[in-house]
Amino acid sequence: MPEIKLADRQISLPPGSNLLDGLLAAGAQVPYSCRSGHCQTCLLQNHQALADDDPACCNLSPEQRAAGWLLACQCQVTQDLDLHPFDPRHSAVPALITGQTRLADDVLELRLRPRGLLRYFAGQHATLWLDEHLGRSYSIASLPDQGELHFHVRLYPHGAFSQRIQRMDNGQTIYLSNVAGNCHYDPDWHDRPLLLLARGTAVGMLQAIARDALKQGHSAGITLIVWQRSEDSGYWQQSLQSWANQHPTVTYLTTTDAEGDRLLRRRGLVARNTMALVCGSPAFVERQRKPLFMNGLARRQILDEAFLGSQTAAVDPNHG
Repeated sequence: MPEIKLADRQISLPPGSNLLDGLLAAGAQVPYSCRSGHCQTCLLQNHQALADDDPACCNLSPEQRAAGWLLACQCQVTQDLDLHPFDPRHSAVPALITGQTRLADDVLELRLRPRGLLRYFAGQHATLWLDEHLGRSYSIASLPDQGELHFHVRLYPHGAFSQRIQRMDNGQTIYLSNVAGNCHYDPDWHDRPLLLLARGTAVGMLQAIARDALKQGHSAGITLIVWQRSEDSGYWQQSLQSWANQHPTVTYLTTTDAEGDRLLRRRGLVARNTMALVCGSPAFVERQRKPLFMNGLARRQILDEAFLGSQTAAVDPNHG
C-alpha cells in the first residue's frame, strides 16, 4: 500500500482511497471545510509536484502546482507521498482585526486590514485562518481601494470558526490566503445589464460587485435580488435600499422561494445580453439556472458561486 508521510507520522492508505478521508480516519489533524476543492482549506505540500492534470491540483494556480501543493479532499491515493501541512504563519498574509458589527443575530461583518500585499477583486473569496488547524473560506464584501477587507460571517451555534472569531478583539491577528474566484466584475460588461441573485450572506459579495461596477463606469442597469426565507427574515435591508436609492441605474428587490420563480419570469427583467451572477447555497444556485436559461441566457452569461460549507456548518463543528 502507498505510504503517506505527514509531518512526523507515516500512514499506509489503500490505493484509490481519498487522501483526506484516510488521514482523518488515521487521526491526523488536517483542516478542511467544503470537501469539494473550492475553499482550499485542506492544502498540503508534497515533496514533488503532481501532474498538472491531477484532480488534486487542478483548481490551484500554476505557482501552487509547481511548488507541490495539492488539495487533500480531491486527492486519490496512487503513490507514496511526503507531505507537509500548510502553515498560515509562514505562507499567508497576516491581517489585523479592525472591527466587527452584528448585521443580524446570526451574521457578523468582520473587517480586516492586511499587513502585506494582497491582490483581489470584489466578490472573490479568501481563506481566513485563526491558526494552522482552523481556516474557513469567505467571500470578499468590499472593494480593494477601501483599505480593509469586509466579510459577512454566518454565526453557527456549534461552528468552530464563527464561535471563536466573534470572541476575538480588535488588533488581534489572523491570516489570509488563497484569494480566488471568477465571480467578479469584468469591465467588458460595461454596457450589459447585470442581474445579481443572492441568498443569505451572498448578498455581501454581490453588493460589492455592484459597487465595483458603478465605480468603473457601468452604464447599463443593475438589478440585485435577494431571496429570504420570509418577508422579515432578511438582513442589511435598510442599508441596501438606501444605497440603491442613491443610484438611478440600480434596482434592489427582495423575494422568497415561493415568489422567486415568478419574479424571474417577469417580462423585461432579463434581456438577451444580460450577465447574471448567482450566489448562495448549491441548491439555490442550481434552482436559478433553469429560469435564466428559459429567459434566453447562454451558459457563458451565467457566473455562479456556491457557498458549499453552509449546508453542514450548523451541525458539524468542523464547519462554520
